Amino acid sequence: MRTNQASRQRSLLALCTSAIFIALSTILSFLQIIEMPMGGSVTLASMLPILFIGLQFGYKWGLGSAFVYSLVQLMQALIKGNVFVYCVGATAVIVCILFDYILPFSVLGLSAFAKAKEGKEVSIPKALIVFSILIVIRFICHFVTGMTIWGQWDDGFIGAFTYSLAYNGSYMLPELVITVVLAGALLAAKPIRRYISKNS
Repeated sequence: MRTNQASRQRSLLALCTSAIFIALSTILSFLQIIEMPMGGSVTLASMLPILFIGLQFGYKWGLGSAFVYSLVQLMQALIKGNVFVYCVGATAVIVCILFDYILPFSVLGLSAFAKAKEGKEVSIPKALIVFSILIVIRFICHFVTGMTIWGQWDDGFIGAFTYSLAYNGSYMLPELVITVVLAGALLAAKPIRRYISKNS
């Protein structure tokens, strides 16, 4: 009986925390330090709350929350009206949806790889390495979109490759640095680290 009650309480905590963190990530996504002309921006660590969900509650909540956040990002872009402006044909639209929204944001839920084992604290180096890898994967997803979209008009592979690499790297690199630095600062605080480990 107590086990079931504890399980329900943990699920409720995970649900409430995930909802709050998705909302926080959405708010932070509006706090743009740099906004790129054709999509993408440097934000105030908008990915960090989503990364923390997986780190705290594991794969189920991490991937589920990250997927919901990807849909929120897609809806924001649809409302803004700049999603499919540069897409020519159904293939480009599908690639844009998958590789600019669904996959790059959903993959952030895999931060559960750095989740602490029961009774142990979160490893800061492991968490930061996992966070960095996931952000690089997000960059690769956006890079694929850039190759597809700009490849529509580019006669040579190198042009689209170079443009996508430079364009997406120009905002994803600062975003990675900001996220990792803030994550390290937060995890360095013992109360935060202990709270995350306690609910793991």
